[in-house]
Amino acid sequence: MKTVVIASVEYACQVVGSQRALAKLLGVSPGLIYQWTAGIRGVSIRHCQAIVELTNGHVTVQDLRPYDWHLVWPAADCTTTKHFHISRYDPNEGNVS
Repeated sequence: MKTVVIASVEYACQVVGSQRALAKLLGVSPGLIYQWTAGIRGVSIRHCQAIVELTNGHVTVQDLRPYDWHLVWPAADCTTTKHFHISRYDPNEGNVS
């Protein structure tokens, strides 16, 4: 999985031009980008969405955080309106008589 993260960050660097350019766009040091591409550090949660946007979705949060992305970004299926209308609303549900 580490190689997926490294490849994803390297791709993001290619999209924006370089490691230095990605660092500038994210507001971090070029050294941090190097650490991501060398596999020394993982990509922090706060930078994932920006990288996804900079690559027009070609790099995903799943690519950047393969082990815990679902803890930060739960699946969208649970927020669809279809999910909320599966059962009828009962205002007395859970009340003790």
